[in-house]
Amino acid sequence: MDTLPLDLESLLSELSKEERENTTFPNGSKIGHMHLRVTNLERSVKFYQKLGLDITYDWSSVGASFLSAGGYHHHIGLNTWHSLGGKAHVKGEAGLDVSEIVVPDNSFIETLAQELEDHVQKTNQNELLLSDPDGIVLLIKSH
Repeated sequence: MDTLPLDLESLLSELSKEERENTTFPNGSKIGHMHLRVTNLERSVKFYQKLGLDITYDWSSVGASFLSAGGYHHHIGLNTWHSLGGKAHVKGEAGLDVSEIVVPDNSFIETLAQELEDHVQKTNQNELLLSDPDGIVLLIKSH
């Protein structure tokens, strides 16, 4: 596995000049996996395991762990490469406003709401809005 920097210029070259100047990341976009910068790897791994994710690659010796559901190589990568012991994410900082995780049924949402009540911002029958230990906002929804 490599940890190469994103070649942003190459990516942007795929867009026209107008698209580069007037485009934001579209609402409703689907991402295969995300890498999240966290301040305490062990704490974050435990949190995401409560969401039903399993460790697929433990690279904690260099400050990273990768987790997934259903045996996929990873849905979420967590790392402390530039954030170990730092401050949590604050609303309005650069980053995704909210990330959505889809779960099989409402009973899982009810269980999560009870287990993670200190992190819950809002809940209803089909959705749970919560913040991870670093202030990263997640919307958990059922099908």
